[in-house]
Amino acid sequence: MAPMTRSRSPDGVPGDNVRDYYQRRAAGEVGLIITEGVEVSHPSSSGYPDVPGFRDKADEGWKQVIDAVHSEGSKIFPQLWHVGAFRKPGMAPDPEVPGYTPSGLVNANKKAAHEMTAEDVEMLIDCFVGDIVKIKDLGFDGVELHGAHGYLIDNFFWEGTNQRADGFGGSIDKRTAFACEIVKRARAKVGQDFPIAIRFSQWKQQDFEAKLAYTRRRS
Repeated sequence: MAPMTRSRSPDGVPGDNVRDYYQRRAAGEVGLIITEGVEVSHPSSSGYPDVPGFRDKADEGWKQVIDAVHSEGSKIFPQLWHVGAFRKPGMAPDPEVPGYTPSGLVNANKKAAHEMTAEDVEMLIDCFVGDIVKIKDLGFDGVELHGAHGYLIDNFFWEGTNQRADGFGGSIDKRTAFACEIVKRARAKVGQDFPIAIRFSQWKQQDFEAKLAYTRRRS
């Protein structure tokens, strides 16, 4: 079952309603559930109300979800999500924190976010990795990184929002380095047998014509 934002977790905590929702899907013989987007544990990650996270009391809620899904014989991955350019002003948990993007850009022509420093990049990688370790410890069967639709990882992929001049911007190899570094560091901590997937798409909310790469036309 593919992920879809539901906004049913007040204060970022998945409650009984979330548990019951996923258990019903598992009871319908869904082999693998990928949850709605779950916020990375950094105050800049949220962009929509009542989206679950891995902070405070959320862990116990997720344990109940995992147990309920497993009781029906299904597997479950959370989708780990940082909204990047789409953080709205005033959002919890810290209303003063702006949106983060590689170059402060929402699209190629609009600067409306915080331009990430080298220290910010390292901090966000560590936040992703820390959450992936927690995800495994909680008992999830794997994790999916949201790397599409104009959110943070996709902001690094796309040259329209990534105009950095360091090791995380420029060529396609460098623009994918942020995602690759998350996976590399997480893999070193969770081992080879824990699945780490990534959602990938060229489609972006802020530019329907955007392309990450072009294929060579046959002559």
